[in-house]
Amino acid sequence: MTDHRWLRLSGWGMGLAAAALLATFLPAAWRFDFPPAVPFLIAILLTTLGELGMRVRYGARAGRAGQASLDIGIAGGVAATVSGLLWATGFSGRGAMNASMAVMFGGLFVFGWVAIRRKPMPRGNVLPLLAGLWWPLIFLVSSVLGLADIQLDVSFGASLLLFLAMCIPLALLGYRTQADVRANPHAAP
Repeated sequence: MTDHRWLRLSGWGMGLAAAALLATFLPAAWRFDFPPAVPFLIAILLTTLGELGMRVRYGARAGRAGQASLDIGIAGGVAATVSGLLWATGFSGRGAMNASMAVMFGGLFVFGWVAIRRKPMPRGNVLPLLAGLWWPLIFLVSSVLGLADIQLDVSFGASLLLFLAMCIPLALLGYRTQADVRANPHAAP
């Protein structure tokens, strides 16, 4: 597979990760009988693939801070995959998966801050920031509330809106990444 095809695939992967994250709502909404770990694992793997593609395509233009933030995000994706597999096989891995996903999306968020300043992408430099904001924020707020022993009951609709706020920019980021590669397949990374 050529480099530009792999990079386009990583962009489409990130876009599909958004759909997989939204699919985590299907069991609750429509009573499908598959474990919620499955769509989470798919989303984690595809987001990690997307971050790896962004690292290859835009890392050099984003500088050390941009590269390091994507490296941290990729490491969070690997950790989330391992803990998600534990959860899927019946072990207690959901908490670790949520924390690792916060690192994965946090890396994307920090890359977004760098991208706004350095403009490594031809368009859509704010999308990593918007896509990466929500999971770490949700994780941080729920962790602080948990430490304070405060139970917050978030409705299905509010949860869905938060996921949409994360998934729409994630899907757009994946589309922008693959479109950039399609338009400039041989551009220097």
